Amino acid sequence: MSIPLFKPSIRRRDMQSVLSCLVTDVIGPASLAQDLVAAACGEFGQEGGLALREYVRAIELTAAALELSSGDRVLISPLAPSAYLTAFRHCGLEPVFADVREEDACMNPQLAAEILSRGGIKAVFVHAPLGCVPDLGFLADAGVPLVLDAGQSLGAADESGPLGKGADFLLLPMETDAIATAGGGTLILAGNRSALSRLEEKADELSVDAFLPDLNASLGLVQWREFPQALETRETIAEVFRNALLKGRHRTLASPESEEVRAVPYSFPVVLSSGMKEVIRYARKKGIETAPAFNCASDECPVARSLMMSVLLFPLYPTLGKKNVQHIAKVLSTLP
Repeated sequence: MSIPLFKPSIRRRDMQSVLSCLVTDVIGPASLAQDLVAAACGEFGQEGGLALREYVRAIELTAAALELSSGDRVLISPLAPSAYLTAFRHCGLEPVFADVREEDACMNPQLAAEILSRGGIKAVFVHAPLGCVPDLGFLADAGVPLVLDAGQSLGAADESGPLGKGADFLLLPMETDAIATAGGGTLILAGNRSALSRLEEKADELSVDAFLPDLNASLGLVQWREFPQALETRETIAEVFRNALLKGRHRTLASPESEEVRAVPYSFPVVLSSGMKEVIRYARKKGIETAPAFNCASDECPVARSLMMSVLLFPLYPTLGKKNVQHIAKVLSTLP
């Protein structure tokens, strides 16, 4: 059996919370979902928020809370998850792409600032890819609302504290491949009372099945409590993989230079200097599942396009086990 690329780090003891929820009278959206939102708000210093069942719906609701209208132009990375383009299409929003930095796949702040200076951008959606930390300095005097997606960078930090602190809205997808999973769903956290009020007003228009059930939230709460320890394990594994990769011809995405900035290991991205198909076949032959890190990139963004064709993800999660870690490290050191 091959080593899967993603595997939820759910232990037997985690399921006790889920089983307890099953024997209660309520497994739909209720108090546990509210507790999960409260725990996340406490971590990030946000005012409050909601837990939705679907990622795309969460993006759409956030756009509505920002009072964006059809035809409005919004700035986004070309490497953001495809869910954003789907949501923008549903809302009639026009995405404007700012290319990324080659070293870490984050939105290039200089290019973003240049686009903002031309005017006409109603909101900025920043996705923090693969545990990396975007530079948000270009927004300091822009006067444009920020939506930060930290789903792949839970636990990361910049100079101001936890990544996402201070954003108008913070999105935290908790899908099965997330650092902390609820088996699905997305948290929307509002940065101030005004944003929270608009979010709750727009959410009143949704049916009850749009919100995260307590059954999922019960798992999310356990994962939330344990994710700091999970991050330590991820970092230990990542260091083994980084050292192994140094023996070959490829590289990984760059770590922050400042000690005040902390990236986190979401998966293990390898930036290939050779053909991706050959490396995928080699890893599959060795019993390791891999996948391209990015599914799409605009043709007008050459750096993003290059990374889309060269960044391959390898498994990295707390339950890999010593034997699998050693095996993956050996394969990383011998990639063609």
